[in-house]
Amino acid sequence: MATKSNSLIVSASKEEIWSVLSEFDQIVNWAENVDHSCFYSEQEIGVGTTRRIQQGSNVVLETVTCWKEPVKLAYRIEGLPPVFKKVTNSWELFDEGAKTRVELTVYIVPIRPPAEIAAQILGKFFSRLNKKMLTGLKNQVEQTFTDNKKKYAPS
Repeated sequence: MATKSNSLIVSASKEEIWSVLSEFDQIVNWAENVDHSCFYSEQEIGVGTTRRIQQGSNVVLETVTCWKEPVKLAYRIEGLPPVFKKVTNSWELFDEGAKTRVELTVYIVPIRPPAEIAAQILGKFFSRLNKKMLTGLKNQVEQTFTDNKKKYAPS
């Protein structure tokens, strides 16, 4: 199995970050590497919720496998080459004082041991994508909640 983790600190609470992550179909609004996203299931919250993601001509389905509000969201990614048995992205949120550390980890299980090299290569690719998603999430959350604080601040 290949595993790659990335993390960063966001100037927001876990609840504020969760409010963005839990709008599962809205990833297109903050992930620069996503061209289109929408629900693929009737279910819109919790384990079993599925979204369709398009990146260029590539389409994948992402189905929630863990939904622990407001600390963890994980989803299985389907539509990748069949040499991979299972690919999962997992978001975890950790208190860091008034800020939050957001960690995004990809887990890649190859179909057979010879595919481990391909899993390592895919892990590096996902690591780059995930860094961009973390940055996009940070920018979205910090901008949204800064704007809201200004909007409701006494004049």
